[in-house]
Amino acid sequence: MWGRFLTDQIPPIYAVVMKRWPNRSLAEELTQKTIFDALRGRDSYDPARGSPQAWLKKIAANNLALEARRRASQATAMNGSLALYLDRLQRQPLPDQVLEKEETAEQVRRALGQLKQKEQAALKAKYVEGVQVAVMAHRWQMTEKAVHSILYRARNSLRAKLKHIVERNGENVS
Repeated sequence: MWGRFLTDQIPPIYAVVMKRWPNRSLAEELTQKTIFDALRGRDSYDPARGSPQAWLKKIAANNLALEARRRASQATAMNGSLALYLDRLQRQPLPDQVLEKEETAEQVRRALGQLKQKEQAALKAKYVEGVQVAVMAHRWQMTEKAVHSILYRARNSLRAKLKHIVERNGENVS
């Protein structure tokens, strides 16, 4: 009975946590903690004090409050500046964002590896090393127009390769 009830309550609890603290990673963690806490404490549930849903929401609210206090104490440890801590939280990528960036970087590396050598070199020089087109033209003993042409073809090829990789992985491409 409890297992089925708690499984059914995961989406509403997740929604409550996201509403109060919109961070997917943290919401998943706090939802899981809430479900585990409810399962461990199911003998303490008293129907006379409210519905099982209200009891579960109270556990979620307590977990949110505990997390806020934990983060505030971390901020106090950081020179006592909660504002500084919150500012750092806002600027640092969340774990799921880091993972997305790593996956994107891997897809770009794979697509770049499929380009012609000259196209790879042109994109690397221009966008990684920040080399100006005039310098590239001088180094490669060609006109600036030719370098622009290589860059144009390289960007189009890269776009096509990325689109193919993403479609092959079953992701939505706009």
